[in-house]
Amino acid sequence: MKTKLLSVITISILFTGCSHPTIDSDNNNRAILDSLIKQSNLVEVKNLPVISTLDLSGKISMDENKSPRIFPLASGIVLKVAVELGDHVTKGQLLATVKSPELISAQRDFRNDEAEVLNQEKNIEAARSLVKAGLISEKEFVITQNQLQIAKNNVERSKQLLSVYNQASNNPDEFNIFAPIDGYIIEKNISPNSQFEDSQAQSLFTVSDLNEVYADANVYETDINKVHLNDSVDITTLAYPDKVFKGVVSKIIDVLDPKTKTMCIRVKLKNNIYLKPEMYAQMSIEYNSGQIMKAVPKSAVVFDNSLNYIVLQQGDSAVAKHIQINSTGSFYTFFEGDIKPHDKICTKDALLIYNAIND
Repeated sequence: MKTKLLSVITISILFTGCSHPTIDSDNNNRAILDSLIKQSNLVEVKNLPVISTLDLSGKISMDENKSPRIFPLASGIVLKVAVELGDHVTKGQLLATVKSPELISAQRDFRNDEAEVLNQEKNIEAARSLVKAGLISEKEFVITQNQLQIAKNNVERSKQLLSVYNQASNNPDEFNIFAPIDGYIIEKNISPNSQFEDSQAQSLFTVSDLNEVYADANVYETDINKVHLNDSVDITTLAYPDKVFKGVVSKIIDVLDPKTKTMCIRVKLKNNIYLKPEMYAQMSIEYNSGQIMKAVPKSAVVFDNSLNYIVLQQGDSAVAKHIQINSTGSFYTFFEGDIKPHDKICTKDALLIYNAIND
């Protein structure tokens, strides 16, 4: 009898000893959950216009208005090239020196025009004397004055032409080519001892100011209604995959390419020399789909076991609710599920609260 009593007491003690850690653990989890809920930010579920994302592929291009092309002013032979492709240059910096027989001809024309001015000035003096003597009419004197003005105009034209050539000092048959703006040499089509004609269609240099560039993309006909001027655009590149460049749609070219049936859009971007012409660009544009749907901040969504959840406040506690995501914008996630507008959900530490609920 004494042995049976001892066995019962021992079993009771064992059961009592095993139950204390479970109770303590539940209380501890409850305290942690209550603390997290109190510290979390609670926001209401809202009905909002659904913001969807259109993903496009494109490339970086230069701003043509800030990328002057330099064409030959006269035929010649290249004596010296002072820059290489990709070099940064400042306005007025020497790019190349060219030897041109045409420059000699232009200088000869200038001297001839100056001589003609001197000749016409002498004619004016003679004509003035003849008018006073009554030997020629006022009309004939005016004609002589006009001829002087024509000669002066020719001198000015020749002078301006020579100034455009940027004649090299002490070398009457050579002229220099200078950078028209600050920028980068993005095109170079000459080399020392090469020869060119002033009628050629290809530019010698292109200098581009890369402080602002464009990202160009083609939009398929089915997506044209999703793109508007001033839409926000996020852009990433292969060179800087973790860096997001932000811009807006600055131009929509309202013409479809007859071959691809696409419409081109342009996004102007401020550039810290990260972006270079011809870089590949991945572009994301947010647009209003026209739908109204329940929405919560992106930070409120918890992903677990291939499903999405949000943490819903219920009295002094919280419960995890499964949702079906429709789309995600920059700030909101749009979803379907057993949640009502104005229900309050946790945004701060949502994952910690979710884990505390499921422990």
